[in-house]
Amino acid sequence: MPTMTVRNLPDEVHRRLRLHAAEQGISTEEAARRILDEATRPPERLGDVVTAFARARVADFPPVARDRTPIAPADFG
Repeated sequence: MPTMTVRNLPDEVHRRLRLHAAEQGISTEEAARRILDEATRPPERLGDVVTAFARARVADFPPVARDRTPIAPADFG
């Protein structure tokens, strides 16, 4: 697993990170890992959330081919 060194971390940032970690009952290093993980995680898309929810309940989805045809803009003129 890779390691990382953060240089020139301001004292105030380090202090806040330590306080945050103490409030969570974890190490400062673990707090930094969690913050970095959350900050870099791709956003969840609603369709992915619904699919994961249904699959966790053993729902079966039929294969559906997506229509990739470009949509023409509406003409209100």
